[in-house]
Amino acid sequence: MKPRATVRPSGLISFDAAAVAAFGLNKASHAVLFFDKSRKLIGVQITNNGNEVGAFPLSRRRRSVSLKAPQFLTQYGLAFEESQRFDISDDRTSKMLTISMKNVQRRRGRRPKKS
Repeated sequence: MKPRATVRPSGLISFDAAAVAAFGLNKASHAVLFFDKSRKLIGVQITNNGNEVGAFPLSRRRRSVSLKAPQFLTQYGLAFEESQRFDISDDRTSKMLTISMKNVQRRRGRRPKKS
């Protein structure tokens, strides 16, 4: 089973049981997110230092781990109408997990107001 992440419209990013087992996410308390605009990749750096700049607390549910990052997704124009699943890669050179957003349309400018 491939490690996968699900990104929900609410900004919740959750990692499935395969990702938790493969990358030891159950041992971490926080994650720092990065975005590479040219490669359209979200980088996830796992940490136990909650004081690290930009650290999001990780929540555990049964066998999955998740974090809430709606501001991060909005900041980089990543908007989701519905939940989407993505494969996770392990970039050993940067010591980060990466999630490719190549197939996600980036939204430019402000979000339209809900009527």
